[in-house]
Amino acid sequence: MQGNIQQEKIMKAIGTHSGGHHADDAIGCAVLHALHPTATIVRSRDRSVWATCDALVDVGGEYDAVTNRFDHHQKGFSERRENGIPYAGAGLVWSSYGAAYVQNFHPEMSLSQAQRLADDIDARLIQFVDAVDTGIDVPGPDDFGLSGILDTLNPTWVDDGSQADARFAEAMALAGIVLRNLVRKVAAEHAAEAVIACAYSHADGRILVLDKPRVPYDKVVSEKMPGVLFVVYPDSNDGHQVRVVPKTFGKFEARADLPAEWAGLRDDALAKVAGVPDAVFCHNARFICGARSRLGALTLAEKALAAVLA
Repeated sequence: MQGNIQQEKIMKAIGTHSGGHHADDAIGCAVLHALHPTATIVRSRDRSVWATCDALVDVGGEYDAVTNRFDHHQKGFSERRENGIPYAGAGLVWSSYGAAYVQNFHPEMSLSQAQRLADDIDARLIQFVDAVDTGIDVPGPDDFGLSGILDTLNPTWVDDGSQADARFAEAMALAGIVLRNLVRKVAAEHAAEAVIACAYSHADGRILVLDKPRVPYDKVVSEKMPGVLFVVYPDSNDGHQVRVVPKTFGKFEARADLPAEWAGLRDDALAKVAGVPDAVFCHNARFICGARSRLGALTLAEKALAAVLA
């Protein structure tokens, strides 16, 4: 790893992708913003906008800690921890700035002390965020669950206890945010069943085509539509995506993966290999790919299906 990069200049703009967020880009940006609180968070998919940013998290097709480029999607990216868990945006940022983040809240610590604590945080939290983002099933520890997260708000033995009520108020606020949004998410899942029931079935039912973005199809398709291998849907940035279907809801192992030769390719490189002119990307883990048009995405799905059936 290229980690342990020290801050040498003030960041004015921290860039990541627009549209739906994931834990790895949210955490990566949060770490950098804590160190550079006056920086603007720029969410875009425009490369010319990325070029103006002092740091990029989860976008850009490059990992270079010296220039603050923290992406893991590019073909050939192979940075892994000693235990085999790949790095994603959160882990790449943390490997460079974790110790500085710790010292930001504990300035009394030496660099070696802060690094030891940062390594422990990676082992207890960050690596599990990266695992989720890279399509790996790894059981998380207590600190990765809601109960563990709320428990971190309790006073510790080194506190004087006077903040117990304030800490409880923070716990209530966080629990309320999580609960309200879980209700919102589950309500959307229930509503999605009607949308999916009206969806367009293609290729003898092996490809499901949705007309709306962000429809939570996973549970319904995984549990009630055993023949579907790929789902095509519009994303939130005017393109269309193809996603695999998990064998078991909540797990990463898919009924069928996207072709191995597509892994990590983008734009012209993917278009050439896949034979789809407007192809945009294919994730290294081969669970999602995309194109600029609905026809392009559908063609990718058809080609992926043909590879599975070959």
